Amino acid sequence: MKNIVTRSLSGIVYIALIVGSILGGGNYFNALCVAFALLAVWEFQGIVLPGGRRPWLVAGRVADIFAAGVITALPAIFEASLAAFEASLCVLLLYPIARFVISLYDRGADAYACALRSVASLMYVALPLAALNLAYVAFSEGKWLVLLMFAMIWLNDTGAYCVGSLIGRRRLFERLSPKKSWEGFFGGLAFCLAAGALAALFLLPDSLGLMSGLGLGAIVCVFSTWGDLFESLLKRSHGIKDSGKLIPGHGGILDRIDSLLFVAPVTLVYLFITVVI
Repeated sequence: MKNIVTRSLSGIVYIALIVGSILGGGNYFNALCVAFALLAVWEFQGIVLPGGRRPWLVAGRVADIFAAGVITALPAIFEASLAAFEASLCVLLLYPIARFVISLYDRGADAYACALRSVASLMYVALPLAALNLAYVAFSEGKWLVLLMFAMIWLNDTGAYCVGSLIGRRRLFERLSPKKSWEGFFGGLAFCLAAGALAALFLLPDSLGLMSGLGLGAIVCVFSTWGDLFESLLKRSHGIKDSGKLIPGHGGILDRIDSLLFVAPVTLVYLFITVVI
């Protein structure tokens, strides 16, 4: 009972923090994205990199966390301008080289593997969160589109859990997540499609009609599921249950944003295709 109360209270605070930052404005949302990036990169590297205090490995991790914050914040700092694109491109092109140079001075036998995993942490965490930040500032309705995306992720989880618990029989991906079922997947899909249809009527701009809302719902459902499964693969590969202990009753920040890391970049591309082109 105590765990249920703790989990519920933590979930309420987590959702309130996200919704409040979205509605609060660009500075608040940018700060949230950067905080997510710093914490998630730290957790991811704590899973995939060895422990210990090898000086150059520690230096690499510090550089990674700093780079993650910069990459995530750039779209908001430059307000989605050409300068943001140019700055982001420079960081993405030059940082891997800088990280590989650091690895040359690391005397560990796994120095090259650590460097690759460090760069992978930015690809997995920082770039998707930068895409989320860009979606917020690049569109006039970005605030509401991002809020809708988060709502769809939560609705997908809710629908999948409710339907899967009631009638789930056929395993969706038993090797990685024994509890997920096809029935639960389609339950989550139904919730997302319903949210997309309602958003098309009351929330989305005129450039996004019913089909666009339904398409967004389908995208969020599919990539949210894949994002959750990928983090399950990560944790199973390293023999751990949770990515961390930051959120009582929920685990680490990666456990909470695993779906978001897959959904945000695809949503950004989808919105550019449907709104801009």
